[in-house]
Amino acid sequence: MLQIADEMADEQEEMLQDSSGDGSSDEDDDDVNEQREGELRTKVEEIRKQLDGNELYYDGHLNLITVLRELMELEEARKAREKMSEVYPLTPELWLDWIRDEQKICSTPEEREYIVNLFERAVKDYTSVQVWMEYVMFMLGGGDYTVTRAVGEKALTAVGTHVAEGLLVWQVVLLVEKQIYSGLQRPGTVQSEEDMKAQEKQQKRIQGLYRRLIRVPLLNADYQHLMEEAAEFFEDDFDVHMKADLEKTKQKLNEKIPFEEKLLQAENDTSKLATYRLYIQQLQENDNPAATQSLYERAVLDHCLDASLWEEYVRFVIRQFPGLDYVVLPVCERSQRNCPWSAALCELHISALQLFCVGEETKTLMKKVKGALEKGLGSGLQSGSEATRMWMSYLVFQRRLIKWDQEHAGELDALRESGQQAITMIDSYFGESGDIESEIPRFLARIEAEFAKNMERAREIWNDIIMKRNNNFKNVSLWLEFINLERSYGTEKHCRKLFRRALERVWDWVESIGNAYLHFEQETGTIESMEEFQKRYEDRMLIVNKKRAEDAAKLGETNENNQERRQQRDKGKRQDKKRQAFVQPETETFKAPHPVSKRKDTQNRKVSTPHEGSNGNDAPQSVERAVMPPPSGHKEEVTPPPGFKDIVTPPPGFKSDVPPPPGFKDTITPPPGFKDSSSPPPGYTGSSSKAGKREREDYTDTEHEVKKFKVAELHGVRVKEDESEDLCTVFLSNLDFSVGKEEVVPIFASCGEVKDFRLVKDYKCRSKGFGYLVFKTQSAAANALKYDRTAIKGRPMYVSAYDPEGHTHQFKYSTGLEREKVFIRGLPFSLTEEKIKELFISHGEIKEIRLVTYRNGHSKGLCYLTYPNAETAEKVVKAMDGTEVEGKIISVMISDPSNKKKPDEGNATTNPAVKNSEKKVPGSRGKGMFNLMPRSLMRATSTTEPTSSEKETPIKPKSNEDFRKMFLK
Repeated sequence: MLQIADEMADEQEEMLQDSSGDGSSDEDDDDVNEQREGELRTKVEEIRKQLDGNELYYDGHLNLITVLRELMELEEARKAREKMSEVYPLTPELWLDWIRDEQKICSTPEEREYIVNLFERAVKDYTSVQVWMEYVMFMLGGGDYTVTRAVGEKALTAVGTHVAEGLLVWQVVLLVEKQIYSGLQRPGTVQSEEDMKAQEKQQKRIQGLYRRLIRVPLLNADYQHLMEEAAEFFEDDFDVHMKADLEKTKQKLNEKIPFEEKLLQAENDTSKLATYRLYIQQLQENDNPAATQSLYERAVLDHCLDASLWEEYVRFVIRQFPGLDYVVLPVCERSQRNCPWSAALCELHISALQLFCVGEETKTLMKKVKGALEKGLGSGLQSGSEATRMWMSYLVFQRRLIKWDQEHAGELDALRESGQQAITMIDSYFGESGDIESEIPRFLARIEAEFAKNMERAREIWNDIIMKRNNNFKNVSLWLEFINLERSYGTEKHCRKLFRRALERVWDWVESIGNAYLHFEQETGTIESMEEFQKRYEDRMLIVNKKRAEDAAKLGETNENNQERRQQRDKGKRQDKKRQAFVQPETETFKAPHPVSKRKDTQNRKVSTPHEGSNGNDAPQSVERAVMPPPSGHKEEVTPPPGFKDIVTPPPGFKSDVPPPPGFKDTITPPPGFKDSSSPPPGYTGSSSKAGKREREDYTDTEHEVKKFKVAELHGVRVKEDESEDLCTVFLSNLDFSVGKEEVVPIFASCGEVKDFRLVKDYKCRSKGFGYLVFKTQSAAANALKYDRTAIKGRPMYVSAYDPEGHTHQFKYSTGLEREKVFIRGLPFSLTEEKIKELFISHGEIKEIRLVTYRNGHSKGLCYLTYPNAETAEKVVKAMDGTEVEGKIISVMISDPSNKKKPDEGNATTNPAVKNSEKKVPGSRGKGMFNLMPRSLMRATSTTEPTSSEKETPIKPKSNEDFRKMFLK
């Protein structure tokens, strides 16, 4: 018993210890939870402070909702979600999280109604199969089959044609209808006539669903199994037409499967969007509008921030569903909620509101249109052109509200106020770069003159346009527009004043103003006013022509200087030895030039010389090119005596100044068939200068021309410079050394007729990689410049205007800000222009692409893309900057080379290393001189060189004793 009592005591003690241990662990967990809760609440306060000043902070909204859910503050999370939903459309995932959180606490009909409202809002933001499935199942749980059936029908209309996931919705709807059919069947009971009718009606509803399902091409659908399921409800009256529909459906599905596979295999969003566009194009040509709209919904769900895709979608629904406002207006509203910065979407939304809200009151319509405008202007625009386009769409809407045949003072004042507000806002935010073409003031001036009949106000607006904006007083087209407006709605007096002002201020295209002025005086003026016009015009043209002559003289002087420098440079060039092979001094022994041969024999090169006894009719004989040196004692060649038939070595002491005897002939004709194959004797140096002259004269003109042609073919010829061809010539460089005329000339065939192609070669007949292409006309040469950087054998060929001096050479591309052009860097070196175009074509049309390469044609990883307008370029920057392409992060920005950081001036003078490298070391030797200073002294001098900040001290000359000590070290 004592042992049992002891054991019980031990157990009680262990239990007490365990209970005390559990208490301590719970206390530790409570401490951790309190600490975590405190951190989260602090984070909530920080995020709310960030959102107070910036409601467009998307990540801030997401972080706030996440933290509040972790704190289990569902009421606060609901408020945060509501606030975010007012600014941005929520993704399907965010909507489902919100709905599931509400379902956890749903206990009353009011709360259930709130969840139904959330579902309705969710399916309006994005068309998601998952959201519609959850919606149908939630309604089924309520037990109201009528409402559930209505929601299921909406789901089939919205996502039933979704090729990849639509089958799930069909299965859910069929499940609901089959449950209803099962509930109507009551086995073991006698059914009334009404029950039989209800079963028959439900059976027909299920049959109709199967007929519709068979006509829809869906992935992962086992159509054979579906036909077997459908047979249970058709009984003996199986629809034979369903088999034909099934074959058509399978054919459509086979056409769509390649696009679906490409979407699944897409590596990035860019390629996926390009596939969507091709897919949509195929459906527009071969399928119904409902299927195309379903595909557009899938595309905008995956690329919700692509404004160009939304714009295509909006234009599609406006064109395909012109009378269905319940289809068009929601798409327009959603597009602007996703991309509020797009002026095109704002303009389309305002236009759609005017089309489909005709019956509404003016105040209601004005409120909706104004809301669309404020949505766009409040999104943080990056360019004045976007703001101008939005304001113009709103002002045009206001102008359409004015009924000019009725009282319209209030509407006109509202239009004027809006116009002034637009001008003020654009000028304050964007300055002169906002409304560059003064589109809004010109619109308001036209309204004032044509409709309001207030020409005085129109003149004020135009004077502001001409004299205060963007140097418009130099713009001839604006002057002519102002003049035409004055002539149409103003007075003759003011119109004449405008002509005089324009004539005094315009420098370019003065003749256009003069012609318009002349026609005006011819049609409305008197003889006196015509005389005054002629005097003013002649005086003005004297000044203009004088300035033009001065400009032309400056240009001509520059061209003359360039020509003089070119001539001086040509004089200093060395003459080509190959082209001067036949020119030899009379005092030297003649050596025949090496003829052009088609044989490529580089080891034993031989030259052809005419035989000494030849009269020019015999073939030349081959001798070694190298000439042996004369033996010792040899003085001069001796003229042979009469009758001598061969060359003999003169005896020692023979003098060459002895005159030949009478009748001596310098050359002897060899007998027929004579061939001199022997090598020349020792001391042979060729014929005398006089004989060499005669031998050169013996060459026929035909042989000389043939040789000249062959030399020119390999080495080229030196031609006289024709200044008239300068403007018809282009310079080609960076050519591959193997490229010749056959590869180059065909590229420029479309430019015009080619007169000549000169490929520069070296002394070994090898191409130097550059040349000149001469056309017959200047226009052809100008067109040839467009082929700059055309690849030939993998290398970009550089094409530039002919400018031998290089004084008028300018950088081909702009070095300033180009808003319609984007600059891309960090690209993988393997990307070609075609691949880059595929990456960026989804964001808009590309007018021009330029991939920057090295001279060998390899990419530098830099590229320039030119788009039709600045708006598209800015969209590309927003969409592609910082994205990853083949493992590399690329940078995309608006092209502005002038914005690069310039190096500090004076670095070359302040850098000690550069200064010391340029300064000559004392005691160092110059080129071609000996250095007599010991090396140790040179090192000592160079190491003690003072810096730029220290004062230089003169070097004390060393004595003999100093030198002795240095050598003894």
